[in-house]
Amino acid sequence: MKRYDILLPTLAVVGGGVGFGLRRWQLTTGYDPQTQLFVHGHPASYALLLLTAVLALLFLLSIRTAKGPEDFLPAFRCPNSGYMTGMAASGLLLLGAGVLGLLDGMGQLSAWKMDPESYLITYPIAIFICAFLCFLAGPAQLTLGRSAYRETLGESCSLLAVFPPMAALAWLFSFHLDHGTDPVLMGYGITLAAVVFLLLAQYECAAFFHGRPHPRRALFFLLMGTYLALISLADLPEPFFLVLMVSFLLASLSQSWALLRNTMGPHWPKRLLHERMPSGAEPKDTAHPNEGSVS
Repeated sequence: MKRYDILLPTLAVVGGGVGFGLRRWQLTTGYDPQTQLFVHGHPASYALLLLTAVLALLFLLSIRTAKGPEDFLPAFRCPNSGYMTGMAASGLLLLGAGVLGLLDGMGQLSAWKMDPESYLITYPIAIFICAFLCFLAGPAQLTLGRSAYRETLGESCSLLAVFPPMAALAWLFSFHLDHGTDPVLMGYGITLAAVVFLLLAQYECAAFFHGRPHPRRALFFLLMGTYLALISLADLPEPFFLVLMVSFLLASLSQSWALLRNTMGPHWPKRLLHERMPSGAEPKDTAHPNEGSVS
């Protein structure tokens, strides 16, 4: 059996690392800081487009047979400490992003007060909204990660699940306000694509709570979001956006691993599932496409 749960996240990370190098090459040798224009026909630009197209096609072909549970818990359960570490780091980084967002918003608000003709008041407002949602999304990621790790869902989880995509949506809006008037799409297009895919990934994960599960769609957005987020780090974003990017990157990588294992990978060993169950509970038998396989 092919271990897609290992192969595809690794491919996303390796591809993102290669794309990071290509992006740095493009920025250092194919970009004129004086005119703020990119060199037409630079090989790094074509290489990035080709790499993205190839990986997107590979992901689509690999996950076309993905079938699995339609509820959050059986779809994302992952009794592995690596998964819990990734989700916990994502939640803590979101809390850190909230603090950075408040500081950034206050700086933008001060700039607007000094020169209201040159700055839009909507930008600091968008930053404050995003920062506020980060304070809600951080505990939500921690709770959802723990729930999938322990295989227990609290009554509030369906509500908490909406906060990460809401924070990502506010992030997308604030990023658009910051770059919407920039005529050179190549300068910010990769980061914009990364934010869009990370937002869609979190939306599809939350959809498992509300009767709209799409495993293949979720996997594609999670894997492509991971890949594009790694490339976008080459643009050296500001601290607030950098922490947000890393946070959602870790969440997407962890969630793609869990969802792939539960839809296309071997069944979790019952011993491992039993060890992660709360005291007094019994492991639940859930349908799995590879129930008889050996881990």
